[in-house]
Amino acid sequence: MKAKAKVLSAVCHRADLLILDEPTSGLDVIARDQILELLREYIAEDENRAILISSHISADLEHLCDDFYMISGGRILCHEDTDRLLSDYALIKVSPQDYEDIDRAGVLRRRREAFGWTLLTDQKRFYAENYPRLVIERITMDEFILMMLKGEVL
Repeated sequence: MKAKAKVLSAVCHRADLLILDEPTSGLDVIARDQILELLREYIAEDENRAILISSHISADLEHLCDDFYMISGGRILCHEDTDRLLSDYALIKVSPQDYEDIDRAGVLRRRREAFGWTLLTDQKRFYAENYPRLVIERITMDEFILMMLKGEVL
């Protein structure tokens, strides 16, 4: 209830910019959904409004944010349109042989796995069209963050 009260207090001022730090942290699923719906409605009321959210709950960001910034150690590691991130980025699972055979120009990061490699790409369509037998998975924000922080840069 305290978290909801804080967000309600922030939106009642009708400011053009809200800066929220972990607004859904520690909430159950229903309370999180209510807060996120309140924020979506707040933005929808006026196209000049914006919300800057710092959050470790990446699933919240998938459905709320237009732009995604990833900051680590005070540096911006990534800035991407959220819709593009969720539509064009993917994880590709490859064997060691497939890894040697594919065009790696569109691979942003890689992570060693028992079966071979997991690759992060922002060229999902290219790999789907040119390598139809590869396993290409839709990416989530959590997986994207893990690959960006723990994946090896080529």
